[in-house]
Formats: sequence, C-alpha cells, structure tokens
Amino acid sequence: MQMIENSTLNVTRPRIVFFELHFEEHKTQLTFAFWFFITIIAKIVFVRFERIKRVLPDSALLLVLGSIFGGILYAIFHDKHDIYLKPEWFFHFFLPPIALDAGYFMRNNEFFKNIGAITTYAVIGTLWNTAAIGLTLYAFRNYFDGCPSPISLFLFATLISAVDPVAVICVFEEIHVNQMLYICVFGESLLNDAVTIVLIHTMKAIANAPEDLQWNHYFIGLLAFFCVSIGGILVGGLWAVLTGIVTKLSKDVSIVQPITCVLFPYLAYLIAESLGLSGILAIVVCGMGMKQYIMGNISDQSLVTVDYFIKTLSSSCEAVIFVFLGLSAVSAVVIHRDFDVVFILITLTACFAYRFIGVGVLTYLLNKRRTERIGFVDQFIMGYGGIRGAVCYGLVMSLDPKKVICRDMLSTTTIIVIIFTVFVQGGTMGKLVTYLNVRLEKERKGTLFEKLNDRACRHSMGAFECLVGRRGDYWLKVKVDRINENYVKPVIMVKHNQMGMSIVDFNQKLQTNEAVDYVKKHGTIAGMAEALSDMDNLL
Repeated sequence: MQMIENSTLNVTRPRIVFFELHFEEHKTQLTFAFWFFITIIAKIVFVRFERIKRVLPDSALLLVLGSIFGGILYAIFHDKHDIYLKPEWFFHFFLPPIALDAGYFMRNNEFFKNIGAITTYAVIGTLWNTAAIGLTLYAFRNYFDGCPSPISLFLFATLISAVDPVAVICVFEEIHVNQMLYICVFGESLLNDAVTIVLIHTMKAIANAPEDLQWNHYFIGLLAFFCVSIGGILVGGLWAVLTGIVTKLSKDVSIVQPITCVLFPYLAYLIAESLGLSGILAIVVCGMGMKQYIMGNISDQSLVTVDYFIKTLSSSCEAVIFVFLGLSAVSAVVIHRDFDVVFILITLTACFAYRFIGVGVLTYLLNKRRTERIGFVDQFIMGYGGIRGAVCYGLVMSLDPKKVICRDMLSTTTIIVIIFTVFVQGGTMGKLVTYLNVRLEKERKGTLFEKLNDRACRHSMGAFECLVGRRGDYWLKVKVDRINENYVKPVIMVKHNQMGMSIVDFNQKLQTNEAVDYVKKHGTIAGMAEALSDMDNLL
C-alpha cells in the first residue's frame, strides 16, 4: 500500500522546466522583426546588383519579394494563414514615419510657392476623378458579377482615386525629377488624403441614412472636408510649437531631445486621427514646422541623430509596406479568388484616362495665373505619375464586408490596380523621363548669392502682389515668415537668429563644406586659405 502511495506521489509531483518555447507570446513582435530583417537584406542586394534596379524601381522589386514569400507561405500552410497588410498596421505604425519624413525634409519655400496648384489638384482633381470613375462604373454595373450597389461603386471610386504618397516618394525620389514637379505630385498625394477620408465618411453616412436626403446633408459633407483639413493643419501646427517649447526647456537634458522630436509628431498624428481629422496633414505640418525651431534648440549631434533616425525609420517602413502588399496580392489572388475581369479593365482604363484629363484641364486653368508655367511634358509626367499604393488597399480593407458585400472583389481589383501602376507606370517612369527630356533636380550646393537672390525675389514678388491688390502665394509666404520671425521664434527658440544672422550662419556652413572638400581632394591644408579667399571673392 505504501509503495502505491509513493508511486502516486512521484507521478503527480511537478517538474522543473528549464527550457520552454514562448513563440505564441512573441509572435507579433517576431513577425515585424522578421519582415524588417528581410527588407534590410533586400535593400543590400538591390544596391549590390544595379542591373536589377535599372529594370524596376525598389517598390516593384519589394512587391515581387513579398509575392514570393506569400507563395511560399501559401504552399506550406495553404489557406490556413491569410497574411495581408492589415489597415490598422498601415495607418497606425507604417504611414506616420513616412509622412513625418516627407514633412521634415520638405523644402518649405517650394511647397508654399506651389500651394495653389497643390490644393487645386488635391481637391478639385480628386473630386473629378471620384465622380468620373464612379459614374463610369455605374454605367457598366450590369456587366459586373453580382451587380454591386451604386453606393459600393462610389465608395470604391473614392478610395481608388487617392494617389498614394508612399508610392510617389519611392518612384519620384529615385528619378530625381525637378522640385516643382515633385512638390506638385507629392503635395497632391498628401492633401487628397483629407478629401478621400471625408468622401468615404460621407458615402458611408449616405449608405446608412434614410432615402429622403436633404440638401443640408450635402452641405454638412462639404463643411466636413474643410473641418478635417483645417483641423489637421491646426493640430500639426500646435504640436510643432510644443516641440519647439519642450526642446527649448530641455536644453540641459539633451538626451531626451531626439525622442521628443519623433514622439511629438506621432502624438499629433494620433490625436488628429482620434478627433476624426487628417492625421497625415497633422504630422506633415508638424514636421515642416518643427524643423526650423529645433535647429536653434538642440545640439548638432542631436540634430544629426534626429535626421538619421527619421530617414532610417521612414525608409524601412516604405520597404515593409511594399513587401506586405506583395503578401496581400497572394492573399487576394490565390486565396479569395474573387475576380471580375470586366470590372478590373474598366477600372484601370477609367483611372488612367480621367487622371490625364483632370491634370490637363486643371493645369490649363492654373497656367493662366501662374508665374512659372507647368509645361506639357511636366503635365504628362504628373498624369502618368498617378500611382496607387497602400492607402487604397488600407481603405478598401477597412470597409465592412457585411455592408459592402462585394468587398473581396473590390480588394482584388485594388491589388491589381496597385500592381499595374507600380510595375507599369512606376517601372517605365525613369525611361519616360529620359525620353521626354524632363528637367531633373541637379545635385549641387547652393551659394550665398543664390540664397540672397532667392530671398530678395520672394520679398519683391510679395511686394508686387500687394501693390496690385493680389493676395497670392508670395504675399502669404512673406506674411507667415514675418509673424514667425518676430513673434513665434523669439519665444520658443534658444538661439533665435534674425534674417541677417541666418545669412552669416549659411556663409560659415558654406566655408566649412568647402574646407572639407578641399582636404578630401588635395589631402592637405596647404593652400586652403587662398582657395577659400578666392571663393569669397566670387561670392
């Protein structure tokens, strides 16, 4: 009897475990880390083998990489694991660093100089594309499988009209097109986010509303657009000022300054999204505004840290997004298999044609008042550069499948449109730019004379606009600069340099760069003083 009791005690006695797998607990973190690791290796391979990059841009190559991994995972697990780019991942984690990078490194002068054209393309152009694509799909809806409802078609037309800022950055930065062309296309892709979100919310409200809609419902929808856009801009501006104040107060605790410069713009994005405003506009405006303030508050080492961290994080997120889009393509094409060839062909044709029509008509109207006219070649590149990306896919996957029954068909079509624009339009953009002899952005260092001349031209144009009674882009920029220099910067900056001091600082930086270049070229400091003196005489 005692032996039985002892054996029972031995069986039930707990074991001491020294090694145990915890994969499920860390599955999400490992997944993100794995895909970031894959994209790093892919970037290294793309740089090593330049012949690959001559054929396709990085975005297309990363799409292919994601599709290959998606095919491997499908072959192993079949349809047990449906891997795709989840909307919350994209909008909460991947998109904010890219938008911050865009705003932080954007040339503010070029942006404000073209703000009229950017707003016109973003607002009127997006409304035109949405209406034209929606009406075209509605006219052919009897030929589609399942005959989708009119509201579903207009929802799809709204989201597919959004030019993606991530895709535009990837393609246009590789080609180095001229600054005016880049700012117009990229600025449009940023601002049409607000238009697209408002239109989608309006469409959803119409779908849930009673049939007897009144005119005031449409007026409220129009008012919502201005609230979303202006609200996002105000939130971004507020957090830019807060970033300047905090970096000023933390001048003796420099270790927290770099993280402040990254955290505060992200908070601006989250707060704007939580309030139903445009998060992209908020974080872009915050990045554009804070860079001029933090330069006078943080050390050179911290500034370099902020620059590299933002650029590295943005580049990594761009790469991971396109890898995930490749995975999503396999999920949509192989697993869901909800194809409608007629719907896909009509959507592609409508997106391509109406983009060119909209750009052509709007540019014709803009050129009547623009000082620097947008040429025909630049118009063609702007029309051809309407690349769709993860924004479209994130929006279509955020639709409720219970209310939008044909969501799988819409998501499959969205993936096909993204693949077409990234591979066909993005892949041939470089050759087209060379063939059409598009003016490129020259990589050269500015001179002190150019800086002074640029400032004098801006003030002169602002004065001329004021004399003729016109409140144009130059007048607005001069007014904003004056308020910023006289009232904002003295309060939130430690080292507030007036306009005269900024010229001195620029000259010192220019001479430092020339000295470094001289040593690299000649390997000695002998003769450097004479060389720098000659440069000063030229200036």
